[in-house]
Amino acid sequence: MKGMNIKTVYLETSVLGSLAPGQPADRKRIVKQLLRQLQAKPGAAVISAVVLEEIEEAPPAVADSIRLALASVEPIIHPITDAVRALARAYLEAGILPDRRLADALHVAAATCHGNDYVVSWNHRHLTRPMKRLQYEAVNRLHGYLKTPLICNPLEVLDEIRD
Repeated sequence: MKGMNIKTVYLETSVLGSLAPGQPADRKRIVKQLLRQLQAKPGAAVISAVVLEEIEEAPPAVADSIRLALASVEPIIHPITDAVRALARAYLEAGILPDRRLADALHVAAATCHGNDYVVSWNHRHLTRPMKRLQYEAVNRLHGYLKTPLICNPLEVLDEIRD
């Protein structure tokens, strides 16, 4: 495929969790559509060890539905390195997130440190709000990361990665 540039999409846990039993049908539909697009793009789906840890904490029926969805896209799994931890801590110290939201900070830091193109989340309060996006970008630049992944919800990323 001449000139094809695969965009990497970090799937934050709330996206995968929306596939669990009892979640809103509209969100499930959107996430299933996103996963179908990612299946056609090997290497595009990304998660981190934090996502795997959060899946382990979920009830068995939820964890099983998430694992099944992940298997369909064969994601790249980023480790949580010292650099990722340091950047996540910088987000907390800058007041972007409260200390109790360390996992959210680790999601953005992992995607940033590993050079992903997008962080996809349903977490509007702590991740996808426009001002939060600017705050993450400012901290990233202060720490030498010139590229910040575009933080968006699944509906927004669908158009961005569509062929």
